[in-house]
Amino acid sequence: MLLSKSMVLKCEKSEDRTLSLAFSELCVLFEKRFGTPSVSKKRTEFCIEFELAASAHGFSVEASSDCLLFRAPSAAEILYAVYDFAEKFLGFCFFEPGVDRCDSKSESIKIMNGLLIEEKKPLLKRRGFIQEFPFCDDSYLIGDWMAKNKLNYLLTHMKYYDDAPREMLDFYQLRGIEIESGHHNFNYWIPAEKYYRKHADFFAITGGKRISPSMNKTELLLSEQLCTTNPKLRGTIVKNMIAYCRKHPELKTISLVPNDGFGWCECKSCTSFYDKDERGDFYSVSEHVYKASRIYHDMVNDVVSQLRKALPDINVTFCAYVNYCAPSKGFRLEKNMAVHLAPYWRCINHAINDTSCYTNSHYADDIRKWAKVKSGGELNIYEYYMGVNLYVSLPMAHHELVFDEMVWYKKNKVDGVLTQFHLPHWTAYGLNFYLMAKAAYGEDARSSTKLAFKKLFGGDGACAKRFYDAVRKLVLSTGDCQIPYPHALFSRTKVSQYRNIHSLANDLLNKSPRDKFRKELILWTEYLLRFKELFDRYHKEGIKVKDVQSFRKWAHKLKDTRILVHPKLDMLLDAWCDAIKSGREWLHFNIAWEDAYIRKHHETLD
Repeated sequence: MLLSKSMVLKCEKSEDRTLSLAFSELCVLFEKRFGTPSVSKKRTEFCIEFELAASAHGFSVEASSDCLLFRAPSAAEILYAVYDFAEKFLGFCFFEPGVDRCDSKSESIKIMNGLLIEEKKPLLKRRGFIQEFPFCDDSYLIGDWMAKNKLNYLLTHMKYYDDAPREMLDFYQLRGIEIESGHHNFNYWIPAEKYYRKHADFFAITGGKRISPSMNKTELLLSEQLCTTNPKLRGTIVKNMIAYCRKHPELKTISLVPNDGFGWCECKSCTSFYDKDERGDFYSVSEHVYKASRIYHDMVNDVVSQLRKALPDINVTFCAYVNYCAPSKGFRLEKNMAVHLAPYWRCINHAINDTSCYTNSHYADDIRKWAKVKSGGELNIYEYYMGVNLYVSLPMAHHELVFDEMVWYKKNKVDGVLTQFHLPHWTAYGLNFYLMAKAAYGEDARSSTKLAFKKLFGGDGACAKRFYDAVRKLVLSTGDCQIPYPHALFSRTKVSQYRNIHSLANDLLNKSPRDKFRKELILWTEYLLRFKELFDRYHKEGIKVKDVQSFRKWAHKLKDTRILVHPKLDMLLDAWCDAIKSGREWLHFNIAWEDAYIRKHHETLD
């Protein structure tokens, strides 16, 4: 079969909007690849068939002399098959949102008749992103990219979901992407500005006093929790959940997740759920507080049970995090429940299941414990394939490692993997996200990585591999374990290593001076070099606020690139400036308990 510009694609009209989208996208991709179809008499009609087959285990593509048959158990997977075909046979690479790369220049492509893509199914049921920013015009690019890379789940904050335009939610739904309205949300279900005056008893007591919660929902609300054993509070949450779901009938999943941080209630009723001799753990950044698993899971059981009576089809997610990482005794992960386990401050030098790694081996243990208590519910991993560094674009080349993790997750009954991300730092972490999508769909590690380098860098794939190997080597040189915050990285590496990766990025650019991605790799490595040099000056001779501000000014010149999430970097630099002004040691965000962990990590995780 010869695919060429002379082809005019024909497909039987479908009432299914996703199937119609699949055909439309195939036509667009053909036109991008071959140009506008010829108007000459030599034009030939070519048949495209979409077959929904419930018995199929995945999507497949088959060719005959005058037809391409796309077969799958669902319309979304037909769409995946179209994109997979475009990558494998039309020369496309869907690496970056808003950019469809095509490395093939020939006027026609010859493909053999027969099965082109054997039945292909994902390793994991849920594959997706965690969005910690409002929906915006870029959200269309993100949703498009997710579908092209077979991701089907987006977790976002409720306040962001509420502000999403209806047409945008439809855009995601059309591409088979479920949106969960949730994340940290105690303050959403029980907003202080609505409840505190009449129901102060809904809010936590800490240190012998009732907290005065923040009245602004845009605040981080670190360590501001509720009095979770209060039956009236629980009833109010259920009432608010029912109202919310009826207001948003398109939703399948909502969540019940504490506000970020700690601050659990210490009233008499709540205290009965704690063993104050049972502290949190070093690996989960919580040994300075007692464990909250029992009190949290008691609340989850009660709320889900009440909600199920009114809305039996609604799924409720909750979080396994910091001092509530493992299931409490007797807890069962039942139908309509899903836990998002967050390996917070995980080690990026080792795979999550590496038994030699102190931190990750504990998280792997928690995953096994959750798998054992599954009873119709689901277990998802809340990942950080951009490092737990508040989006400040430190190096993390997690490429082939992610494939090993996905296989291990599948073997250990994990249902899905979601990762935090931002579009503005795509140059730093895009390959992690791209290869995560391949890994979650069961692709081979070595061939996927090699093909990604070829698609992105053409004949310079070997040069690109040297660059990314050097980035990975830099991270590994920090010691046995690496928790990715600035102090851990910069205190254990040398300036010469950053000059080396900057030089290798220059080598790549010199081979293709007009390539936008390579230009941004130069700027990213320059940013890392400047950051490291400033860090060293701070520790060797001291610096002034104006030195940090000068670095900030340079970084702000990168605002039209996909290198940095500037508001997040500004938060970190503001903390650095505050530390300099006050004469205290700068480690991260000037939070006492967090600084204590950084010091301990520095001493113990070599």
